[in-house]
Amino acid sequence: MGSFVYNRTGNGTGIGWGQGLVHPAHGHAEPFMLPGQAAAADHNWGYVGTGPVALDPRGRSPKLQCEYGVPVAGNRYTKGGFNQMEGFRSREDSQNFEGKKNIPFLNRTKERRYQHHVNNRGPELESPRMLRYENMVGVKGYIYFMAKDQNGCRFLQQKFEEGKHHVDVIFEGIIDHIAELMTNSFANYLIQKLLDVCDEDQRLRIIVVLTEDPVKLLRISLNTHGTRAIQKLIETVKTKKQIVRIISALQPGFMHLVNDLNGNHVIQKCLSNFGAEENKFIYEAAATHCFEMAIHRHGCCVLQKCITSARGEYQAKLIVEVCAHAFQLAQDPFGNYVVQYVLDQKIPSANAHLASQFEGSYVYLSKQKVSSNVVEKCLKVFSDEDKAAIVFDLISVSHFEQLLQDPFANYVIHTALVNTRGHLHNALVEAIRPHEEALRTSPCCKRISRAISRR
Repeated sequence: MGSFVYNRTGNGTGIGWGQGLVHPAHGHAEPFMLPGQAAAADHNWGYVGTGPVALDPRGRSPKLQCEYGVPVAGNRYTKGGFNQMEGFRSREDSQNFEGKKNIPFLNRTKERRYQHHVNNRGPELESPRMLRYENMVGVKGYIYFMAKDQNGCRFLQQKFEEGKHHVDVIFEGIIDHIAELMTNSFANYLIQKLLDVCDEDQRLRIIVVLTEDPVKLLRISLNTHGTRAIQKLIETVKTKKQIVRIISALQPGFMHLVNDLNGNHVIQKCLSNFGAEENKFIYEAAATHCFEMAIHRHGCCVLQKCITSARGEYQAKLIVEVCAHAFQLAQDPFGNYVVQYVLDQKIPSANAHLASQFEGSYVYLSKQKVSSNVVEKCLKVFSDEDKAAIVFDLISVSHFEQLLQDPFANYVIHTALVNTRGHLHNALVEAIRPHEEALRTSPCCKRISRAISRR
């Protein structure tokens, strides 16, 4: 804007008038000098406000340098008096502008994001904060508070790598608060790391503290952070004495753990890491509460894991319990997955038991969203004899065309076409032929029509 700015002459109204802006109701503005500046006689005056704007010697309008949409540098709006020129910018913006006035807006944004990342990244050991931790780590009771701090927790984990002496010091500093720290959002990572580096005697002390009250271990296992620490404990235990203590504490709260979002992972970790004898209590409890587990969102996953890991009589007992409730489970949103899992094991005795449970009900099951998946699985894994029972049950129903157009049963018929051969397949095709008109017009029948045309 050159060496001058204009001040409104006369009585102005409205915000900003008399502060370097020209009121639209008046046709002229009065220039005045800034301190320490001299006017040039042939200077082209520019106006701040709505008045006329002078052109440069080549007849072009002066270009405004803008920052965040506010004119700055040579042409800028001002605030306050005119003893200094300062745009509407924060202190941080002003500093960035002074040093990097030509950096585009997006680049400045990226630079600020990078600076924010640098300022918030994990502190190095040389930082004043970490030096303070170094000095305070030997103070009794201070390790407990460090463990619950994000940076303090990282510092303590780094100290584990410096030798067994540091492991022992940190262990003694937190053992009395181990249950609380396991459920802390930061300290649980320290406990998991500690379980990797501590010796067997220290691990046993941790287990003793956690299992002296079974409710304590149960509460930690149900916690979002605590469940990870308990799973790590189960992974690292080695001696029979340690395992027995953990099992004894988990057993009373088995069903609470199985049906919980976090607790079910603790039971599954036991199944993955302990032997059949140690997991005996799980298999027995699962057989007792089979139906209750099978119809639960999380319990059905644990039950499938039990069937996988169990051997001999334990597995047989679980499968018998599932087959005994198969008809009800096949219609349940979660139980149907357990029935399908048993079918996938392809155990002849189990499949024969399931076939007897479903006999005469295949049409009913095929017309339901959930149980139709079970019937499809049966058509894939059953013997030819049991498949024939399903097909004849389907084609002997009155109004077979309604079954073809059913939104769920049509999938069952299509699966039957794909998984049958010989006379059984021909019998199914012959039952479908009289309804070719429905096949062409109903959107549900298109896949059945394609299956027939391929044969």
